[in-house]
Amino acid sequence: MEGNVKDYQMTAWLMAICLNGMTDEETAALTESMVQSGVVMDWSNPSLPNSNNNAATASQQQTHKVDKHSTGGVGDKVSLILAPLVASFGLTVPMMAGRGLGHTGGTIDKLES
Repeated sequence: MEGNVKDYQMTAWLMAICLNGMTDEETAALTESMVQSGVVMDWSNPSLPNSNNNAATASQQQTHKVDKHSTGGVGDKVSLILAPLVASFGLTVPMMAGRGLGHTGGTIDKLES
């Protein structure tokens, strides 16, 4: 996708999807275009530092990757504690965190407060 979409065009497109739905093929194409619209991170062989700040060993690079999704709901502070805890067991935890998600804020807002 290139260029800008006018707000009324996006509104009409979203309304059409709301009323008519999308086929599996349309959903797959939209998802693929969204994935490719930004930077795609490759976590297949992350370079993890060890406790001596040296390059990661081969066994460290072959770690499992895990994710803990959060919407940052009211009182949700699990991500702030769980991610470093799980990482301390040698698992890779590539987390994305939000900002300004509704009245409660996202994980980044909680870290800053």
